[in-house]
Amino acid sequence: MSHRVVLLTNRSRGAMALARAVVAEGLDLRMIVVGREPAPEKSKRLIPRMLRALIGDTLVNRIGALRQDPALTHVMRVERRLFAEADIVLEGGINACGVLPGWPPGVTVTEVNSMNDAGTVADIRSASPAALVVFGTGILKRTVLEIAPAINAHTSLLPQYRGTRSEFWQCRRNDPAHVGITIHLVDEGVDTGRVLYQRPTTTPWPTTPFHLRSLNTLEVIRHMPGVVRAFLERRLTPFAQPEGPGTTYRNRDITFADRQALFGHLEA
Repeated sequence: MSHRVVLLTNRSRGAMALARAVVAEGLDLRMIVVGREPAPEKSKRLIPRMLRALIGDTLVNRIGALRQDPALTHVMRVERRLFAEADIVLEGGINACGVLPGWPPGVTVTEVNSMNDAGTVADIRSASPAALVVFGTGILKRTVLEIAPAINAHTSLLPQYRGTRSEFWQCRRNDPAHVGITIHLVDEGVDTGRVLYQRPTTTPWPTTPFHLRSLNTLEVIRHMPGVVRAFLERRLTPFAQPEGPGTTYRNRDITFADRQALFGHLEA
């Protein structure tokens, strides 16, 4: 039996690989809805705007970098290097899974400003999905969640490290015990829905958030399609998350002091 699903996601290599894995699992992927990244806010100051118009963004950015605090420059350089190294791990893992690049052929891909806009909701509803597969989106409102059960992948062993950048906080807190993925139903809270599947992610410790994110993404690609299928075939029973004081993090919770504590001691 083929089950209709819609993928709500972002435009990343991991998302494309997950879409292809969903199709390979035998699920009927009717539509992929991709959230657009917000455009960077343009400077409202007259002089920077004039400089960018006269000499270009690249040179202005380089001048700005020269004026940065040396500690910030060092941390940013380390972060870029570690991200590039982790990206190689992700690409190699995807290739090892035998997943071809790009979105699966024949599936409609729609880019939207918001998953919660009325027009987007109407488009998703028109596909009559049995489930929504969620990977790397913002908060989904009730109008979306009422369409069909939404199944999300989160990169920690819930209830710990809800919200964003869970890998950063696991590394920052030196907490390998909660490293892993949780595939869960989405409710109106933040990563508070009933659990379908949990799996620790195997990694040497200590590691970096970027490396850990690559490993977690590969675990989601390998396991989420089968979990979605098992749920739709009633072979999985959702269970409530363990009770506990799980902390919810936001992007703005990460300060430069946190970044420096985690990356500042590493060689560039």
